[in-house]
Amino acid sequence: MRIIQTPLRKVLAIVIVFAMSLLAGCNVTMPINICHATGDLAVPYQQITINTIEELETHRVDLNDIYPVPEGGCPSILVENEDGKITICHATTNEANPYTTITVSLAGLNGHGTHVGDIVPAPAGGCPTSPLVIIEEMITICHASGIEAAPYEEMNVKVNGLDGHFTHVDDIVPAPIGGCPTVQLALVNVKVSICHVTSSEKNPYNEINVSINGLNGHVNHLGDLIPSPITGCPAILLVADEGKITICHATGSDKNPYNEITISINGLEGHGNHEGDIIPMNGSCPATKQ
Repeated sequence: MRIIQTPLRKVLAIVIVFAMSLLAGCNVTMPINICHATGDLAVPYQQITINTIEELETHRVDLNDIYPVPEGGCPSILVENEDGKITICHATTNEANPYTTITVSLAGLNGHGTHVGDIVPAPAGGCPTSPLVIIEEMITICHASGIEAAPYEEMNVKVNGLDGHFTHVDDIVPAPIGGCPTVQLALVNVKVSICHVTSSEKNPYNEINVSINGLNGHVNHLGDLIPSPITGCPAILLVADEGKITICHATGSDKNPYNEITISINGLEGHGNHEGDIIPMNGSCPATKQ
C-alpha cells in the first residue's frame, strides 16, 4: 500500500496546484502585459500582451516570466528566482524606513506589480535606506569603476534591475546629492563611515556608520562628508559651493608651502588623507608652513 500511496499523493498534489493556478488565472483581468523571459542575457525580457487565460497559462510554465509588468518596467537583467520567488524592495510610506525587503512570487508578484516605487529585484547591497527619485523608470547611482583616479562614475540606470548594477555591492544607490565620492569607500558589512553635519558650532560633525545604499537618508544631506577623512571629521564646518570647497594643499616646498585648490566635498579628492593640508582654507593660505 505504501508503494502505491506515495505516487497517488504526488498526483493529487499536482492536480491541486494546477487547479489553484487556473483559479488564480481566473482572477486576472485581460488583456495583461507580462515580462517574457527571452533567454537573451543582453535583452532578458520582452514586454508582451496576453489576451486570454489559456495563453497566460502557457507562460506560467516558464518560471522566469514575470507578470504583470512591474510599475518600474521589466527588469534590465535576468532575475534569478528560487522556486518561482524573488526578493524585492517594497516601497513604504515611512521616510525613516522607506523600503522593506520581502520575497514574492514571480507569478503575480503578490500584487506588488502595481506598486509605484518598488525595486525588482532587491540590490545585492541591500534595499536603499532613503527614497529613490525615479524619473521615467530611471535613477542616478554612483558606479564603482575600480579606477583609483576616478573611483565612481555617476550614471542613470533603470530602477528595475539597475541595468545589472544590482549585483554590484560597491555601487552607491542612489547617488548622494553632493555628487559621487572622489575616493573609494572603505566598506565594512556594506557600511561606510561619514561625517554628518550638525547644527553645533562647537562640534560641526558627527562621525557615523551608514549603509552604502541610501546612506541611511544622508544622500540628501548637503554638507555631509562621504566618506569621513582618515584624519577624522573637520573641527570647523565646511561650506560647499555646488559640491566644492577650497583648501590649502601642502606642497612640501619651503618657498611655496601651500597651493590653493578647489575640490569636491565628497571624498575631498583624496586630500582627507593628506597630513598637512588645511581643510578648509580659512581666508587665505599661509605663506609659511604651519
